[in-house]
Amino acid sequence: MSGDHIQQYGSGSIGKAEHTGSGDIVAGGKTVGATEGGPALEALLREIERLRPHLDENDRAELDTAAGSIAGETSAERRRGLVQRISGIAALVGEVGVPVLAAAKALLAG
Repeated sequence: MSGDHIQQYGSGSIGKAEHTGSGDIVAGGKTVGATEGGPALEALLREIERLRPHLDENDRAELDTAAGSIAGETSAERRRGLVQRISGIAALVGEVGVPVLAAAKALLAG
């Protein structure tokens, strides 16, 4: 908002934090919490959401856990492990999981 007046003191001050609604937070003019992967990651998360109704409760919980962790994961190795876990679940449900597999492959290739 224009006209905001913010005073902060101390070494941990980052300034005004703004959320633009796109999954990022801008704090002190720097983007923090933005995920790498961009459109490929968004496509994977979209396909995961479409797959969820076709899963039993246990597989859905496992998929949700992996999907919830993947966006914030900064380690390429751990992200790959999460994608492999997601892909394994998608592969077990057959044809309906193919779009998730394609999106996962695209994310790992990018």
